[in-house]
Amino acid sequence: MEDILVPIFVCGFLFIGMPWLILHYVTQWKRAGGITREDENLLGELYETARRLDDRLNSIERIIAADNPNWKSGG
Repeated sequence: MEDILVPIFVCGFLFIGMPWLILHYVTQWKRAGGITREDENLLGELYETARRLDDRLNSIERIIAADNPNWKSGG
């Protein structure tokens, strides 16, 4: 009896279970494939914040370099 059931379960899993699982996740990936408007707004805000921080860091480096020209070389 076990000699018949194991191949039936294996074939069922290979020809029904695996394709169903693969198609299920392909459908999920297609449904959630795009970026939302909220995500775009958040990325824009993060980019703007990073740009302002970079400007501030450059300003600080210019001020320090004006006071001490060799500050980056450790001395």
